[in-house]
Amino acid sequence: MFGFLENRIVKRYARQLPGQLLRSYGSTPRYTPAQIRAAAAKLRLPEKYICFGYAAFLSAEEYATQTASMPFFLEYDAARSRLFRFAPPPIFSQSGNATAENPHISLAGWD
Repeated sequence: MFGFLENRIVKRYARQLPGQLLRSYGSTPRYTPAQIRAAAAKLRLPEKYICFGYAAFLSAEEYATQTASMPFFLEYDAARSRLFRFAPPPIFSQSGNATAENPHISLAGWD
């Protein structure tokens, strides 16, 4: 199902989107769909694959609501699993690691 180009796009979502959200909106426990779309647009990530951005920063319920009518759709767990495959290595510092209050500081905090 995923070819070379799709994997490159997922890798860009996994590696670039968290940093852009952090720079643009600061460290928060959750980002809104509008913030995720704006950050992806600023990075020129293909909107067709925005479900990966949603999977990273929305709850399963919010993800289902946002992706119900999208042309490209993956189940929540499948999208998160695909992102985790391309996540950068964990940061070994107190300020860079995910916490209970902010689980999305880095992809290292994903379950």
